[in-house]
Amino acid sequence: MTYARTTKRLFNKNSSICPLCKGKQTAQFQEVENYYYYKCSECSFVYLDPMPSEMILESTYNTGGEITEDYFPKSNSRLRRAMRIAMHLYRFAWRGPILDLGCGGGFQVEAFRRFGMCPTGLDIGKPSIAYARQSFGRSQFYCESLEEFSTKKLKFKLIFSAEVIEHVINLSNYMDFINYHLLDGGYVYITTPDIGSPLVPDNVLEWDVFSPPRHVQFFQSDNLTRLFRNYGFKVKKRFRGPKAGLRYLFQKI
Repeated sequence: MTYARTTKRLFNKNSSICPLCKGKQTAQFQEVENYYYYKCSECSFVYLDPMPSEMILESTYNTGGEITEDYFPKSNSRLRRAMRIAMHLYRFAWRGPILDLGCGGGFQVEAFRRFGMCPTGLDIGKPSIAYARQSFGRSQFYCESLEEFSTKKLKFKLIFSAEVIEHVINLSNYMDFINYHLLDGGYVYITTPDIGSPLVPDNVLEWDVFSPPRHVQFFQSDNLTRLFRNYGFKVKKRFRGPKAGLRYLFQKI
């Protein structure tokens, strides 16, 4: 049975509870190819219900063939951008251990390494990790789930998680993972699309990132900061950019 058929069978417009604030005042927001997005009237969080399975997501990241051990699209520009980001963040984790959660091809890990930090990369995409190990072999990379990685009980001064949170199907597990692996007083850097941005088209279906099952949820500033505040973080800094995106540095308190 395909996931699309499963969602069609399970859909009930009155059954959804917001996974961020647990509010019950939710309504169907958009349907895209039998995937159903809801929006919470209490916190404006937009999310899929039901969520795809871990198997569906893993197959999404491990198929397509564009990424191989020897090739990653736009590799030069990715590394240049990663170096600029590392320059802005290095003072928050100078010489400290860093985890790039959802590291892709390892470009940010390599940039942190060049700035004298001690980075580790984690991703479930097998082709991406194969490329990272081949291209940036001085750092450690893991192709594992959050649960598998947590058995190592590693601690980090900074967790970098760019364009990842919109993909995770269980927010509680994701936030618990960050809390467990982050040292007290440490930082987490988050980027994610901003559905509240004025740059988002009036017809959200025309927004190129509104694409299930790859993107299962969408934040705006208030509910993202609310989520991290609920898990014991404060906003250290917000970074601005030219696109419809959120870029926050949170500190564990």
